[in-house]
Amino acid sequence: MGKLFKVIPVLLIITLLIGCGSNLSTYKIDFSEYEKQPTDSKEDKQDKQDPIRLAISSVLSPTDTIIYYRKIANFIGKKLKRPAILIQRRSYNEISNLMINGGADIALLPTGAYITYRENGGFEGIATQERFGSPYYYGYIVASVESGFSTIDDLEGKDVAFYDPSSYSGYLFVEEELENLGEDIKSFFGRHVYTYSHERSLSAVLNNTVDAAAVNSLVFETMERENPKEVKILKIIGKSMPLGTGPVVIRSNLAKEEKEMIKASFLTMHEQDSMKIALQGLYIDRFIPFDSEYYEVLYEMDK
Repeated sequence: MGKLFKVIPVLLIITLLIGCGSNLSTYKIDFSEYEKQPTDSKEDKQDKQDPIRLAISSVLSPTDTIIYYRKIANFIGKKLKRPAILIQRRSYNEISNLMINGGADIALLPTGAYITYRENGGFEGIATQERFGSPYYYGYIVASVESGFSTIDDLEGKDVAFYDPSSYSGYLFVEEELENLGEDIKSFFGRHVYTYSHERSLSAVLNNTVDAAAVNSLVFETMERENPKEVKILKIIGKSMPLGTGPVVIRSNLAKEEKEMIKASFLTMHEQDSMKIALQGLYIDRFIPFDSEYYEVLYEMDK
């Protein structure tokens, strides 16, 4: 028995070694992980910069234009020597709340969203987009030529597509127009839907899914250039007052130096050869200095 007890520990050791040996062939220690650990040096701390966050809710197709917006985000990040993150949101409320709550540092804010939320604070305008030679745009009510509609009055009881409940061109100006006629937008139409895309709203008219749609004039003009045959079967039966295109806004509590760098970057972007293709892809001629007067035409709607 004494010899047996002496043999057992030896067998256990051999067994453990064999078991460990079988695992060693599949398990590897990656010592490079230790090289990635942060150090306390001042140089490393300076290299670790928080990303600059640019938020968008594009009036144009986000699928087709996302690459151009990424170029803008990267351009700004490079100027600030910080990594850049592009944040995309579908609705105007989402992108506005990002700016109000500090979830983004910069936003290409839709006009309706700026007017609706500007009194909430948290952000300020630094630039405005100039498109097709103008800093202004319109809201259009569009129907098919064959419909026989000629004014908004003809749409009573009809089905209509809207962009977003906070969109000026895609909803608010229609609401205002009906209020002037003593009508309520919620009961005037037979049915209304939100598409969250001006292009989808136009497609809904072209496909006879709805009788009419409220859309951004910039999107309509873009379609005129790209698909003139489709636009020929559409007609504009209503038009809003002119107002400024979507402003570029920044978080109010950013450092003053960063604010100035961001503002200068947008205002000189059209002068950079590396950015011309991106701006052309977004149909932006250039960014011009922000002026609150571009948006005062809708002051009464800001409640």
